[in-house]
Amino acid sequence: MTTYADIPALPNYSKARVIGYWIVTAFMVFELNYGALWDFNLLNKGYVYSVLNHLGYPLYLGNILGVSKVAAAIVILVPGFRLLKEWAYSGVVILYIGGFVSHLMVGDGPGQFIWSLLFGLLALVSWKLNYRTDINKNLIIR
Repeated sequence: MTTYADIPALPNYSKARVIGYWIVTAFMVFELNYGALWDFNLLNKGYVYSVLNHLGYPLYLGNILGVSKVAAAIVILVPGFRLLKEWAYSGVVILYIGGFVSHLMVGDGPGQFIWSLLFGLLALVSWKLNYRTDINKNLIIR
């Protein structure tokens, strides 16, 4: 059993890192929720379906991605749930890097794949700036 003494103290992080984390994370969470509205076909009707069709994916994947994006956004914003946060960040990075690779594989140009790559990198920056990530490295679950 992990005791309170086993948990390392929160290091003294600069205000710039915390502010940077919240700016990057807010932008990422906004994009996840906005993208989910597109995936649910509520905005720009039919565009996601044409992209999924172009990439060779089934159309129902849009709904799965939409639910996953909303769930990840909630978990990333809610305090606590460290392990779920790690999974959410992993899922978001896989989502965007998978989109990047999918566009490359069908021969799309930079105009189609650059946003997936940038949002994947944004998720990695948010994860790295998360001050709680450093605490996870030192915790051993017993």
